[in-house]
Amino acid sequence: MINRQSPVQIDFSCYYAQPEIKSLAIRLKHRAVMQEMTSGEWKYNLTMKAYSDAERNNVIQSDTYIQLDQNIWVEIETEGLNEKVVVVVMDSCWATDQPSPSGALRYDLITNGCANPADQTVKVEGNGLGTSNLFSFNSFQFTGSSADVYLHCKLELCVTQSNACAPICSQGARRRRSAFTKYEDKNPALITMAWSN
Repeated sequence: MINRQSPVQIDFSCYYAQPEIKSLAIRLKHRAVMQEMTSGEWKYNLTMKAYSDAERNNVIQSDTYIQLDQNIWVEIETEGLNEKVVVVVMDSCWATDQPSPSGALRYDLITNGCANPADQTVKVEGNGLGTSNLFSFNSFQFTGSSADVYLHCKLELCVTQSNACAPICSQGARRRRSAFTKYEDKNPALITMAWSN
């Protein structure tokens, strides 16, 4: 109610320094993964490679840094199969935070031969049409888990009979042609690629 001091007016302002933003990057642990496979009478080599471009000109090396959410293309090739007789069907691809494909933390990219409809970055090309397959997705890491991500793909051989090997993927629904004839039922090929930050 009363004042015994001269009023003082002080001008002041506050500012916050913008935090330094660091972009996280990931690196593939191996530039390519190769396995020798045997299925019945078939012996073939299975290779998984990652690329930084859709034309597959730039193989991602183990010392190449990839930004999170960057589009990468993965090609799975076989050598030693006659595509007039048998083709490769990519049944599923998923990621875990540990080397085991049956890890509790799992993120599906491809299920039943089709892209996960919940992830709009996943695109699948040529599945069940020949002896190699291609898919793409945006890179990621698991939240609150280890920095490592392991990409696992399960492939099956299909005897080519009237082009019945290619999965039908439409409007987010996932189903496969009923005439799909698997060449190997009990031992599908499994190949794994890993990356970390």
